[in-house]
Parts: sequence; structure tokens; C-alpha cells
Amino acid sequence: MPTIRSKQTTTLKITRVKGTSSTGKETHDYVNLSVNPELADGDVLSIGTKLSNLQQYPVDGISRIDASSLAEEH
Repeated sequence: MPTIRSKQTTTLKITRVKGTSSTGKETHDYVNLSVNPELADGDVLSIGTKLSNLQQYPVDGISRIDASSLAEEH
């Protein structure tokens, strides 16, 4: 049976370096923003880059996370 997707969401995730742990490893936090799932990867990266320039902390990465519900078509 064919599989169908529904309730698709896309999240722009900006990973920021908040400091250093007692063991010397970087500690991170994240800014998660919902964006239109139809945006191209380049557009999501462009938005993330522009928002990164506004952050107080250094940015360690920009990610796109796509999620959707899956079901079998009946």
C-alpha cells in the first residue's frame, strides 16, 4: 500500500555555544523556529545565517529538521 505524509512541519535550529563545561567541552543551547516546509534548503540557510548575526552567543551550526506523520493509504 502507498504511504502518505501529513502534518508536515519544518524547524530551523540554530545551535549556539553558551560556554565551557568543567571538563573543557563546549556547552550549547538551541533556538528552534518553525518555518514553512515548502522553503528551499538555501532559503532556510539564508534565514538562519541572518538570524545568527543577531545572536549574543557564537553560532556552532544551522540545521533544518523536517517531520511529518506517516500512514498507509487505504
